[in-house]
This record gives sequence, C-alpha cells and structure tokens, in this order.
Amino acid sequence: MSDIELSDRKKQILYQAVEDYIENASPITSGAMVQKSETALSSATLRNELNALEQMGYLKQLHTSGGRVPTTKGYRFFVNTIKDNCRADLQGLMKIKSVFEQRTINLSELIKVVAEKISEVTDYPTVVSLGGIDKLEILSIKIIPLMTNQALMLIQTPRGLLNNTLELEQSVDEQSCIDAGRVLSSKFVGMSIGQMVDSIETKHQEILAELNEYASFFEYVLQSLVNITKRYAQNGVYSKGATKLLKNPEYQNVEQAKDILKLLEDKDELKALIDDDSEDDIEFTIGEELPDERLSDCTIAKAHCKINGENIASVGIIGPKRMDYAKISGALKFIVDEFNKTDLLANADDKKGDIYD
Repeated sequence: MSDIELSDRKKQILYQAVEDYIENASPITSGAMVQKSETALSSATLRNELNALEQMGYLKQLHTSGGRVPTTKGYRFFVNTIKDNCRADLQGLMKIKSVFEQRTINLSELIKVVAEKISEVTDYPTVVSLGGIDKLEILSIKIIPLMTNQALMLIQTPRGLLNNTLELEQSVDEQSCIDAGRVLSSKFVGMSIGQMVDSIETKHQEILAELNEYASFFEYVLQSLVNITKRYAQNGVYSKGATKLLKNPEYQNVEQAKDILKLLEDKDELKALIDDDSEDDIEFTIGEELPDERLSDCTIAKAHCKINGENIASVGIIGPKRMDYAKISGALKFIVDEFNKTDLLANADDKKGDIYD
C-alpha cells in the first residue's frame, strides 16, 4: 500500500505517532496518543489503527507487549509530509549567516567554518564536502611577493580563489612575480584544474625552453600548482561534532556507536556518502535506504549547494532516524540559500589584501 492509499485518518495518526516519537523517544501507545490526540478517537480505535499501520509496515513493535516505533517506511512518510513545513532555529541560523557576511574568500576555510556552525545549530555531526575542484575552469593565475623568500600563488576560478604559499630559496621582486603570473596564465587559462595537472609536465618543459633565466623560480611555481590541487583535494572534506551522536538515546552505548564513530573519522567514506548527482537541493536518506549497514539506524540529511550557479559543496547531517526533520530541513534550506547568494569572485576583488592560506 502506498502513502496515497492511506486514509486521511491513518495519515493523521501516523504523522502524530512519528512526531511524538521524534520528540520523546518513547514507544508509541494508543493510551499515550489518546491523551494528545486532537481527534475524538477512542483508545480502542487508535489501537486498531496502529495495528493496521504496523501491518502496512509503517510501525513496528520492539517487544510483544510494548509500544511501537516508526520504521524506515514510517519516517519516509513523515519526511515527505513535512517537506514544505520547515522549522528554523533563527538565532542559530544567524550564526551561520554571519560566516557568509564576513565575505571570506578562502574557499576551504569557508567550508570548514560552515561545517562547524551547522553542527552547533543542529546538534548533530555535520560533514561538508567540497566538490568538483578538478572541473573548475582557470580564469587567471597571479603570484604576489610576500615577506623574504615567500610568494603567494592565486588561481582564480568561477568558485573563487585557490591559493598556496611558495617557499623560495631566495626572494623575488614584484615584476618577476607579475611576469610569472602572465606566463602561467598564457599556458593554463581556459583549462580545468584537472587538465592543468595532466599537462603540467609538458608545460614545464615549454616554459623552461622559453625562459631559461627563470628556470629555478618556475621549478617552485609549477610545484606550487601541484600542491594547490593536492591540498584542496585532500582537505575537501570537513566533519564536526561526531561525539554529538552520543547525546541521543540510540547511541548512549559507546560499543554500539563505535562503528558509526569510526565511519565519521573516514573522510573517503564520508565523501562517498554525501556526494551524489541528485538534482534535489535537500534530501533525506533513511535507515535501510543507506548503502552502509552500519547506518541502518541513522538518517543522513543532505544539501547540495551552489555558488554562481555551480555545485560547490555537499552538506551532510548524520543523526538517528528519530532526528528533528523539520528543524534540519530548515537549517539546510537556509544554507542552500546563503550559498546561492554568495559571490566569491566579488569578494576576492573587494579584499585581495586579506587573502590567507
């Protein structure tokens, strides 16, 4: 039986049952529901309806004589029902908004702080994965001299600036840095980051043949290009608040929770869980819908964020199936909207002097 085939009364009872369980973590009983029900249904009628919902697979009994809890199917019904009924923690969300208002131009730093703030607001472990670095188009490359024996390389892309500090054997003057940036731009602008990496060795030889006097400098410069791409690829997943799971009754037994906590430490596994090609801005994957059996009692809420119209990051919130779906949905919708309004290139133009690694 599909959700559409549920009677209005069954839908109302199921919705209330799941909502009560999310709030109280107490098994659902007809007696408890009678006290809270907005309808005039008797305990016997509610008991019959709960029995029917159990037979349909929306609820299950943990013990023969005990109350019921929602199944994955029950939670899925609830999530589909509250899609347009998000609830927001306005005070907490303002903390997230302030991150964007700082006009941070270091992309990895922005992602890291967003992960931390979302975890604070939702009180669940949060993962943010920076995606698609290898597909970013190179718009320009600049090199800026810093203190003695250091320079800063900036790669401008449609999603903002990627940067890396060069450690040199000797200092270089400003004009040499400008010239080096022009040479690199002439070789790589229009390519994707991935194409640049694949062609660096060939371009290396071209540059050395054309500019022998800069040979030693360009050795550092080209290695810096490789370092930038490696750093952003390796550090593109940030997770915060893993131990927040232990606040929930489902995970108070550390032995039971250790597999999930271990998973939350594995960046490759986390990235695989929250990165996908979904067209939905926000989605929930519940229990048995998840590919990893260790997460059969969990829900992962995901948001796919864009900057300047391009996918920039995936945000994942991991919690029990009993998570506060309305609150999580509200927080993720807020994040998606903030990313959509962000223009990192404008930020870069306004605050070039404030770039940091």
